[in-house]
Amino acid sequence: MKRFPLLVLLLSCTPLAFGSQLTYTLNFEQLPEYTVITNQYSADYVTFSDTMQLVAPDYDYFDFPPTSGSGVITNDPNDPIQLNFSAAIQNVSGYYADPDGVTVTAYDAANNVLDTFDGAAVVGSDLQFFVTDSSNSDPISYVTISDDTQSPDSETVDDISYTVTPEPGTFVLLGSGLLGLAGVVRRKFAR
Repeated sequence: MKRFPLLVLLLSCTPLAFGSQLTYTLNFEQLPEYTVITNQYSADYVTFSDTMQLVAPDYDYFDFPPTSGSGVITNDPNDPIQLNFSAAIQNVSGYYADPDGVTVTAYDAANNVLDTFDGAAVVGSDLQFFVTDSSNSDPISYVTISDDTQSPDSETVDDISYTVTPEPGTFVLLGSGLLGLAGVVRRKFAR
């Protein structure tokens, strides 16, 4: 009977209990304006290239409104914005405003195109984009968000969300740690 609570504890801490995917949303409210964004979000499995933080009201937020809060990112100093992921990503979404329209492209680690989103021009509000691992075999390694005329500093992007599937090794480490903890607890209660 003593083993039953231990079994319940172990099962509640498994990936089956938590689900095997994690979703992150970056709302770009944490950094001061004109910050060049590179590795500030690396703990969330993503780094950026050609990306700058903008904060209302010091940019034309009437034409390029943020989806939430007052912070957005823009394609500065060059186009496109690039998101580089350090984990297995299944999908990426976000909101944009751009007078020329945008093209969002998802790539795997071998630079193969997995999915493309062609977004219409929008000024004064924002539209949502979404790309996914359409092959279901290779995860998204990086995503580019490009102004359709390749003009830098011409688009704003906000509330980027993505789904991460942790590597199987993470679950092996978690499971072995839980088994070790169970052994220590068992010895302690056996005395």
